[in-house]
Amino acid sequence: MDQAIHKLNVGHYTLDVKVSQLMDRLTRMDAKVGELEDSIREVYQHSKDNRKEMGRLEGCQKGKRMGYKCYLVYNSYEDYAGASRKCLERGGRMAMPRDRKEQEALADYVKSFFHPGNWPVWLGINDLRSEGMYLFEDGTRVSYFQWRKHFLSSQPDGGRRENCVAMSSDDGDWWDHYCDRTMNYLCEFDDRVAL
Repeated sequence: MDQAIHKLNVGHYTLDVKVSQLMDRLTRMDAKVGELEDSIREVYQHSKDNRKEMGRLEGCQKGKRMGYKCYLVYNSYEDYAGASRKCLERGGRMAMPRDRKEQEALADYVKSFFHPGNWPVWLGINDLRSEGMYLFEDGTRVSYFQWRKHFLSSQPDGGRRENCVAMSSDDGDWWDHYCDRTMNYLCEFDDRVAL
């Protein structure tokens, strides 16, 4: 019986040693996994930064340059939120024409891009926060407007239903639309930015 108990004690001690070794290995592996997770986060951030810089460079090389800004039309359909997200992912934001000169340059660019068709593009303007108070994507208040004025269909006419603004490509006039409507969009990029 003593011999059996001794054998059990030895087995128990051996098992304790093995569990202790296993715990040490798990602790070291856990530290390595933490280091890997940190590295993955770092690579992801670099990748995200590179995508933004590539988007900005593309916008300034392929698009319309005006002062320190570049504009690029994306001929792919997105709803308003999707267009905003795509512009941000590319290192820009949705276009925000702040005065007549900028509006006219953008209208000419969009018209030539879609000529001879008429395709609307999202701008970074909405009244989602408060009906009738139009804000740019950056939260500043819009002070210059280019609403369509016509005896049959003056804009804005959507009330609480149509809260996002698009520019018509044939004449550059603005229309309010349902924000979930999909259409082309226009991004702006700051050409002063450098990585």
